[in-house]
Amino acid sequence: QVVPVLAPGRRSLARKEVKNTLTRYRVLGAAGGCALLQLQPKTAFPEQLSVHLTLLLCPALGDHQHSSRVGRVLGVPFLLPPESVPSRTQVLDEALLQRLGLSPQQLRHLPLHIHLQELVLP
Repeated sequence: QVVPVLAPGRRSLARKEVKNTLTRYRVLGAAGGCALLQLQPKTAFPEQLSVHLTLLLCPALGDHQHSSRVGRVLGVPFLLPPESVPSRTQVLDEALLQRLGLSPQQLRHLPLHIHLQELVLP
């Protein structure tokens, strides 16, 4: 399981217990509690984009693995510790489900909505 470490120590990095990662992002548009983001990973490891979006409290649509770490109290999102929350089908509010034309049963089959637009190799 991928667990983000906000401030890894030099020893942890040297022993390769943690990986130093970087993702740049830009908001292209937002409406109705949703946003279209342009992500530019400067490093690459499996699940990097999903984990970084979760840390931003903005999990990707269809991210059933990491989205359960984002909780809400009175509509305000917050990050839950990874050991306290098992992976589960992403939870979306009723209004968004209606706009997407999805039933709660269809939601578990919704694929991850992270799409590759361009790949640049040095």
